[in-house]
Amino acid sequence: MNIKMRRLPQIAACVLTLGMLCLSAMEARSQPARNSRQPLLLSAEQIVLEEQTAEPYSEQGFTFTPASAVRNWVKTRLIADGTPGIVRVILLDASLKRQELKTKGGLRGWFSDDQKYRYDGRIHLRIVHQPSSPQHGASQAEAQASAYFTMPEDATVNQLEEKAGEMVRGLMQRTELELENNMLRYMPGVVR
Repeated sequence: MNIKMRRLPQIAACVLTLGMLCLSAMEARSQPARNSRQPLLLSAEQIVLEEQTAEPYSEQGFTFTPASAVRNWVKTRLIADGTPGIVRVILLDASLKRQELKTKGGLRGWFSDDQKYRYDGRIHLRIVHQPSSPQHGASQAEAQASAYFTMPEDATVNQLEEKAGEMVRGLMQRTELELENNMLRYMPGVVR
């Protein structure tokens, strides 16, 4: 009995450590990926994000969404160099919508693992540079990306959150690459 009592604090410490590791791993999966790319230095004194979606976007209560990915990208990747003028980042679409799929019913349905839901994600951005000088015209670039994934009937909330996070990170990465290329092409002198 005495040996068991001496091991109790060690066992409790192990259980507590494992619990904290599991919690931090779950939090890391729901956060946006750290972007290792250098920030974009833009020829402007101000960068403004405008959300002009045509319809209210549905985000199903996810932790990391297309809209939050765009907000994070604007905060962390775009830097104004102080040159007179404004860069407007216009969010035209940032949707994550769920659609229910048909599943097998009856006895056959009991023994199959059908895909029950389809989640469609989309990001559509436009960047407009408005210089302060009237002799220089405004310029703009646009990019968009879409993707989807399906989930089985017995998927857990954590599995759904992880899959949605992967999709959103992929959408943002593709949108960002296309937008950078289009800015270099159609907005000469804006990216420093």
